[in-house]
Amino acid sequence: MGRLDRYIFSTAGAAFLGVVVVLAGMIWVTQALRQLDLVTSQGQTIIAFFAITALTMPTLVLVIAPAALFIATAYTLLKLNGDSEIVVMAAAGMSHWRVLRPLALLAVLVSLFCALLAVQVVPASLRIFREELTRVRADVVGFVAQPGRFVNLTQGLVFHVRERDANGVMSGIFINDSRDKEISTYLADRGQIVENKSGIFLVLENGSIHRRSAEKSNTANSTSVVEFQRYAFDLSSLTPNSQFVDIRPNERSMGYLLNPPTADPYWRLTPGRFREEIHKRLSAGLYPFAFFAIAAAALARPRTTRQSRGAALTAIIPAMGAVQIGNFAIAGQLRSQEWAVPLIYLLPVVAVILCAMVLQGWITLAPPAWLTRATAQMKARFTRPPAASNP
Repeated sequence: MGRLDRYIFSTAGAAFLGVVVVLAGMIWVTQALRQLDLVTSQGQTIIAFFAITALTMPTLVLVIAPAALFIATAYTLLKLNGDSEIVVMAAAGMSHWRVLRPLALLAVLVSLFCALLAVQVVPASLRIFREELTRVRADVVGFVAQPGRFVNLTQGLVFHVRERDANGVMSGIFINDSRDKEISTYLADRGQIVENKSGIFLVLENGSIHRRSAEKSNTANSTSVVEFQRYAFDLSSLTPNSQFVDIRPNERSMGYLLNPPTADPYWRLTPGRFREEIHKRLSAGLYPFAFFAIAAAALARPRTTRQSRGAALTAIIPAMGAVQIGNFAIAGQLRSQEWAVPLIYLLPVVAVILCAMVLQGWITLAPPAWLTRATAQMKARFTRPPAASNP
């Protein structure tokens, strides 16, 4: 790679990384706020919060990367045009295909990166994200052992602990259980969570149980008190059932999608979801290159006026939007319609071919005559006439 190629590649690469980082960071903040309850109500640390929410970044990057490549390509070509560098290259006999070589290399790398994300990284990150959320919700110790707070473990079950030592022993325990017809209030000096094959239990020591009927809570002598030395309070019902984990097709590996077991509930009910997921992943690497081709077709040729560059930008943004909308429309039909399978691949390929023909000069794109006349009339209306000279 020569010096000129390195200059163009580094300019476009820096612009691409900058756009990806800024857009992904902005979207990640909005998504991460939805999981803020991991810290506020689930008793997790801020490090665990960032670690879990960071698992959504591959999905964000996959969505943002094609648009970021489009912006980086347009920015680089506009910069070369604005500094008259493309004009100098063309005067030196360099074709626009030669100028696009480092940008095409960047587009190929981004396309391969998006394909890797779609096929391997994103499904794995979504699966790990689901597992981590399940683990956090099953972390009864971290959930209930929040000193000084009244925690609603579930509807009708309130837990409070005065303090918790480093070894896990809790002091000043209060539990109010109104899930059944009989309301039970547990008071204990100490307690510790114990997990064994039978389940998860909170072993209370030196306390009492106050039971009263919900229907007779206002009558006299309706409360019974039982004192105990040790009592095991069952917490197993508060943990998610780990025997059945609902793993969706978008969280499955590619090998699983290509050969799913007949017992899979999604395969039995909606087999089209597997077809949709397979072809969305395989076609994901084609669309970044299509977006690059659209920007290159409009901006790679030398331009000398700001008006021409503005007209080019006005043309390519609807073209990029049309390709993206077409992608969404076709992807929405993959689940129910088999004829949509080749279209998901043909759309970016056709876009690249048409852009190559425009670059080669075989297709000339020009605004309609009525638009040209309307623009000229509007320009003449707002242009100030020349001042008359004094005799």
